Amino acid sequence: MRDHHADPQAIMDAHAKSFSWAARFLSKQARGQAAQLYAFARLMDDLVDEAALGSMDERLAQFEMHRAQVLGAMVDDSRSHAVGAMLQSLGVDQQVLRSFMDSLLADAQPRHLQSLPDVLGFAYGVAGTVGQMMRPILGANAQADNHAVTLGMAMQLTNIARDVMEDAQRGRCYLPAEWLPAGWQLAKLLEGCVVARGQAFAAVQRLLAEAEPLYASAEQGFDAIPMPNRRAVKIACVLYRGIGRKIMKMPSSEYWAQRVHLSAANKAGGVMQVLMGMSGQAKPPLVSALTEHQSVLQRIPGFPCA
Repeated sequence: MRDHHADPQAIMDAHAKSFSWAARFLSKQARGQAAQLYAFARLMDDLVDEAALGSMDERLAQFEMHRAQVLGAMVDDSRSHAVGAMLQSLGVDQQVLRSFMDSLLADAQPRHLQSLPDVLGFAYGVAGTVGQMMRPILGANAQADNHAVTLGMAMQLTNIARDVMEDAQRGRCYLPAEWLPAGWQLAKLLEGCVVARGQAFAAVQRLLAEAEPLYASAEQGFDAIPMPNRRAVKIACVLYRGIGRKIMKMPSSEYWAQRVHLSAANKAGGVMQVLMGMSGQAKPPLVSALTEHQSVLQRIPGFPCA
């Protein structure tokens, strides 16, 4: 059970291992604001996910209280209200916050998303919105919104690809059902069925392939971020992308053995790659799932990509 009364920086350091490495390179102001936002987002996500925090009814009541606080409907000295005031001062549209919280609420029950557009819509709701909230914290102007969104979505696809088993234990699957054979069952995955796990792993790798163009698109926005925050975002991108690329290279049996993570040496290597200018120049974005499914995504309130 996470201590949501801890200092925001401590919460981020403890629970956002890869991002915390990158956040060390943010300016002092951006680091503090990013930690505030992360602690709020972590709390709202945990209220949906963590049974240790109480019954679902109790957690949803807490969720609604924090929603009122962050949106300013309940004015007090809570951290949630402070985050809402911070985002308002930075010019973040409240619809972005609403989309984030609505997407978390939709995730409160067991479910299996059916299609790639469904997964992309979910990725926007829970992470692309966070990109939009982070963009002014990083000092980039509104023209970089779409790049901030694609980075958040790419990171979320990486998270989905890494956390299939953890999600399955909560009765959720974000690998598109249409990518899996008819009759595929989440229960078989949990039971350790080799066939079901092999089929799911093929979908994991396919999802990571969809993340690559989103990362490539996000790279186009790096120049809009002032230093040193630009360097921090590059590091975060390299580390998250590195998780996915590590998964792409491993056999199915190794993937299911334990949750995939980057070692301290891997992270240090990613940091050095950026600091030494070895990450390469930004390349034109590839034809991406974002473009292919644009008509679906543009129906989502707050989605900025034209």
